[in-house]
Amino acid sequence: MRYLVVIHKTSTGYSAGAPDVLGCVAADDTREGTEALFREALELHLDGDPLPEPSARAIAVAGYNVVIQRTENGYRAEPQDIEHIVCAADTSERAESLIRETLASYVQYLRLCGKQPPERISEVFFVDLNLPVPA
Repeated sequence: MRYLVVIHKTSTGYSAGAPDVLGCVAADDTREGTEALFREALELHLDGDPLPEPSARAIAVAGYNVVIQRTENGYRAEPQDIEHIVCAADTSERAESLIRETLASYVQYLRLCGKQPPERISEVFFVDLNLPVPA
């Protein structure tokens, strides 16, 4: 299974989490250390438990990482470095379309107002898990 992981730069280093595996996080003072710790944490977190079906995917919109994932009521799209913008829809494609329109408009609005758009500090990567299937 392949899980999307989002890594954020923090004031003390880096933190990482997977949208499909709530509660599984890791932090370190380096990006490489955070990624390695997260891989270990994910394997420990999922060892012996049923694996959640991966649904999250990432796209780039206006230079920002946006995570689109399944929810109980459809799909949501959320940029990782901009708070308070979330688009929800009944399909993944519609959520993507809405976030592309909304985020591009928001960044353009900020620039027209003479404001600097938020810094881009998140990265995304994937972790492939090949855990043994219980007998």
